[in-house]
Amino acid sequence: MNVKLILEYEGTHYHGWQAQRGTATIESALRAAIASLTGESPLLTAAGRTDSGVHALGQVVNFKLERDFPVQQLPGALNARLASDISVRHAELVDDSFNARYSARARHYAYSIRQALPRGAYQRQYAWGLRDTLDVGAMQAAGDRLVGQHDFRAFGRSPRPGGHTMRRVQELRITSAGDWITIAVAADAFLYGMVRRIAGALVEVGRKRRSLDWIDGLLNGSSLGLRLAPPQGLVQVRVEY
Repeated sequence: MNVKLILEYEGTHYHGWQAQRGTATIESALRAAIASLTGESPLLTAAGRTDSGVHALGQVVNFKLERDFPVQQLPGALNARLASDISVRHAELVDDSFNARYSARARHYAYSIRQALPRGAYQRQYAWGLRDTLDVGAMQAAGDRLVGQHDFRAFGRSPRPGGHTMRRVQELRITSAGDWITIAVAADAFLYGMVRRIAGALVEVGRKRRSLDWIDGLLNGSSLGLRLAPPQGLVQVRVEY
């Protein structure tokens, strides 16, 4: 049986999704919960390998069990075995051909910024706190340059050694409410670190330190001045299939 889960997690205390020896990860915690419940330790496939400190509202995972298990009981039974900062929101049986990573058509992320902030305390683990006041219009103009299919090699690396770095950004929208700015971006797939570097680039433009020509240069492969935004502002929102 091929099982699909939708997970929500608060990534502050985890070293990302992917299992690593001797460190706490989302994958390791979920695998331990599945093993405790079913006696099996299946291979887990996630829609995206979120970085250390990154959060998720709609991470999708699939795995195959050798023995039948009532799927409607999985969320409650797994949540009873998981820490409170990881939650299984939904479980269902899917066709054997379903793969959480390769079947995905679009991935949606959001990056949160709190601007004009001398020293932030509230929700500091969910946003990038900046002293600057950003030009949201300039950020959107820069974001518009990134929409479409481009070689994003300056923005990250492929999940596969030697893999291509072409990606298609389907939408990039920036909204603001008071001190808060949200960068919402959807793409067919992302490179490692790509959303955080997009956020870093847009903030540089919003600070008026960089121009739209600089964004064009990044799309042509230059990484001059490109910074990786901190992880805590990033959340994986949902995945489309």
